[in-house]
Amino acid sequence: MKAILGFLRCLWRAEAFSPEAFLLRAAILASLYAVSCAAGLREYTTFLSGTSPNVNLSWQTASTLGLIHLLLYFSFILLVPILLITAGLIAAWNKYFSRYGKPQGRSDAA
Repeated sequence: MKAILGFLRCLWRAEAFSPEAFLLRAAILASLYAVSCAAGLREYTTFLSGTSPNVNLSWQTASTLGLIHLLLYFSFILLVPILLITAGLIAAWNKYFSRYGKPQGRSDAA
């Protein structure tokens, strides 16, 4: 349990544009989408066709719940893969330059 908490603490304190930060953002979005699906908010997306899935809720509440699920769905489909690819590219970039050192700049002053 301490190892998991230590890992999460390390991720939380990561720099803004580090691979760990991008992985953390992707994990947060994926977990929010999973909670949205588990809570059954998918059925509230019927507000797009003008129907309400639950007669006990007002149309404003049902629309808000449906909109929350749609935003989480699109962020899961679009942003999570982008964040994961970005984390992988930055990690590869950092590994390459830590192994071979920084590239020598060209000197145009000749």
